[in-house]
Amino acid sequence: MQLADSVDGAAMLRPAPPARMLADILRQHADFAANRAGGMRASLKFRDLTGMRLPGRMLAGADFTGASLRGADLAGADLSDAILFGADLRGAMLDRANLARADLRGVMLTDARVRHANLAGVDMREGALFAQRGGQLLAARDTNKTDAGAAQLFGSRFSGARAGRANLGHADMRDADLRGSNFTGADLGKADLAGSNLEGSNFTGANLAGAQLQGAVLSRAILTDANLTDVTLLGTLLDDARMERTNMTGATRARHIEDFGHDIASILAGHRLWIDSNGISGVRADLTGVDLSGADLNGINLSAAVLTFADLRRARLRGAQLMMSDLSGADMRGADLAEADMRGASLERTSLHDADLSDVQLGPMMIRSGVTWPSNLTLARLCNARLNRAVLVNARMHRADLEGCDLAEAMLEGADLTGTLLALPADDPPINAATPSDAAA
Repeated sequence: MQLADSVDGAAMLRPAPPARMLADILRQHADFAANRAGGMRASLKFRDLTGMRLPGRMLAGADFTGASLRGADLAGADLSDAILFGADLRGAMLDRANLARADLRGVMLTDARVRHANLAGVDMREGALFAQRGGQLLAARDTNKTDAGAAQLFGSRFSGARAGRANLGHADMRDADLRGSNFTGADLGKADLAGSNLEGSNFTGANLAGAQLQGAVLSRAILTDANLTDVTLLGTLLDDARMERTNMTGATRARHIEDFGHDIASILAGHRLWIDSNGISGVRADLTGVDLSGADLNGINLSAAVLTFADLRRARLRGAQLMMSDLSGADMRGADLAEADMRGASLERTSLHDADLSDVQLGPMMIRSGVTWPSNLTLARLCNARLNRAVLVNARMHRADLEGCDLAEAMLEGADLTGTLLALPADDPPINAATPSDAAA
């Protein structure tokens, strides 16, 4: 049999079932998914469902092979184990949808919104649909790659995904969970992966040129033969990553203090003068991306300093004054911050694994009469940190990772722990923290 090039994919579509028939199909599928009598798996293969509104629907295991769901509203829908092979989901709304283990081979997801969705175990490898015409097989479109270019995948769970050779260029994948996924040969050029967890993922031969990787976790990732030209790696964790023949030309990484043109003593002196003069004299310390790993900074005054994406691993900051400082995305694993004053500080996406934060002050900072500024630990990574007797009153801790932390006698009144990962021993006392509604108030 002879293979020809391609045929217009739209020509393969059949009209959507009439409204009443579609309602029956969806009802019978819901019964099928719940193992109720009379249930039947929905088969909507090659149907034109463009713009269809199906938010929150039970569609687990449904067959949408080759269907057009372009611009469809599937927000919050359960599409786990669904077959979406070769489907057109361009511009579709899939926020908070459950796509676990779905077959997304050859799917088109360009400009789709898939924020905070569950894509654990999805299959996004290549896949091609063919039509028969005049004894020839014709491809439905020119490429068989899964196309998720410019898709909004912010905060989604992608762990264990198979996305070899997929197009994810310019995709927004910030804070996504991509652990253990396979992106061999994938195109992630200029994708935003800031704060994402890529631990143990395989990027062999992948294109990540121009990608934003600041604050991302790439520990034990395989980056062999990958293209990382012009990537941003500030605050990126690369422990035990395999980087044979990785192209790092033009990559932005942490700088040594010597690269600033001033030694640390003069920078700190200028900052102290800036503090004492209320900003009239001196210069505010901007140590963005500086490598201060292992530095002895005990008792230092870096209040309101900018330390975003700084490398402060194992730094000694006991009793330091860090009020209103910006430590977002910094690598502070193993740092000693005991008894530090960090009221109103920003620690968003900061890595604080195994850090000593005992007796630390992370409550709100009074900025003027009756007005306070809370500390921000949103998405902070605090695994196994010591927070005993820490003051975290009214702190923003949304989606922070507190697993294995010592929180004995910690003060968390009014703290927002929405979505926080927290595992405490069974005999620990309950934590006094805000509910989502309390935090919103």
